[in-house]
Amino acid sequence: MLRTLLFRFCSLLFCSLTIPVPTYAETLKIAVGLALPPYVLHQTNKGIEVDIVREALAIKGYQIAPIYLPFARVPIELTDKRVDAAMTVNESSGLTKVFYSDSHITYQNVAISLASNQFTIHDVSSLGNRSIIAFQGATKYLGETFLTMTKSNDRYRELAKQNKQITLLFSGRVETVVMDINIFKYFRREEKSVDTSSAVSIHEVFPPSHYKMAFLNKDIRDDFNAGLILLKSSGKYENIISRYIQ
Repeated sequence: MLRTLLFRFCSLLFCSLTIPVPTYAETLKIAVGLALPPYVLHQTNKGIEVDIVREALAIKGYQIAPIYLPFARVPIELTDKRVDAAMTVNESSGLTKVFYSDSHITYQNVAISLASNQFTIHDVSSLGNRSIIAFQGATKYLGETFLTMTKSNDRYRELAKQNKQITLLFSGRVETVVMDINIFKYFRREEKSVDTSSAVSIHEVFPPSHYKMAFLNKDIRDDFNAGLILLKSSGKYENIISRYIQ
């Protein structure tokens, strides 16, 4: 009896020494700008950019806790060290004493018109004689030439709700919309109030905008870059984008 008990005790002790202790991924607080479908869908903690960041960091054993904020607050929260990293930033964001990642997402603003109109729009100045609906704040981000064009175009307007741009374009109430191509594709797919099947012309008259992550910790930045490389080489990067816009 004593021998049996001793055997069982030794067996349990051996098991306790050989079974690995569960390890838990480090959770990073990430400052994320609010309301930018399909890049950020804060209601579901998803979106193109959120998913890319989550998956790239997961490869290296991290989890993320998105902290959704107005865009103006994103760099402030990182500077004040209330978060571990910030999303959708670059060197022009004014952040110092941070470690920028490789570019993980590119926004491509374009002008879009109905193909049936056969508009020739080969540069920003060509937009001057068209009715235009752009995203809110477009004149701050799209350069001096665009700003100059809008000042002389009395048919230029901006809208905060970008899904409305889709409605106005496909109903023929505006000739041209200016917005990011992936945002256009997402809202076109989601729009139910008007027929969005008409062919469109995409006028690439704006340069792309490359965005990065900013980290307080260099090692975590390096891990993110390594995870991003693996995410792209595996094909999962493009799959993430496709599931929101196709």
